[in-house]
Amino acid sequence: MSWIHSERSQRQILEKLPRLLEEILHALERIESKLTPRNITGFTFTENTMPLLPIAPGFSPVITATPTPAGTVLGPGIVATTTSSDATNAPITVDATGLVSTVNIPTTATVGATFTLTTTATNADGTVATTTSQPFTIVAAPPVDVTGFTFAQTV
Repeated sequence: MSWIHSERSQRQILEKLPRLLEEILHALERIESKLTPRNITGFTFTENTMPLLPIAPGFSPVITATPTPAGTVLGPGIVATTTSSDATNAPITVDATGLVSTVNIPTTATVGATFTLTTTATNADGTVATTTSQPFTIVAAPPVDVTGFTFAQTV
């Protein structure tokens, strides 16, 4: 009798097996989609100096390129490159990731000049993500605050 019961149980398991395997396959596909890195498709640019520095001669605002879509990151061994469209009025230094740029605006920079930043990275699968920022305009430096006085006798 136990042999018949066992045979019936085996038949039920075999009947359920295709559906169970399909459920396992779907679960594995969901896990794989979470583990597989998504490609970077572009970048957004934000100034991250606090307080915000003017884009003006003598200042060095820091601008960060953040990969898009949200949640994507540079994969292992992938380094972004960021360049300035105006190396004279807006030369930059870039951190090791290529995402954080310090714009070293010289005191001789032309007020009214514009520049853009372009960030590029090649994904592991060989696709290239490139984004150019909106133009930044170099404005006149703000006036220097008075911090004290000097007295001199004139008579």
